[in-house]
Amino acid sequence: MTKSVTKKPIAVNLQLTHSESWALAQLVKRLGFSDCRRLATSDTEAYLMMDGIDQLMKALAEEGYSPR
Repeated sequence: MTKSVTKKPIAVNLQLTHSESWALAQLVKRLGFSDCRRLATSDTEAYLMMDGIDQLMKALAEEGYSPR
């Protein structure tokens, strides 16, 4: 993986089934900072992971996958 210093956004296009979308929405709802921190090499990386998860949650919610 190449690390980039810029904050230029990229677009990621996914095609998921209804079941995959729902399961992914459930996963990102349940992930927290402690999970990311355990998997990350630093606090900074963990916060970046959480930022990405937040964006994924928003995208899933826009498509109707927003578990409570």
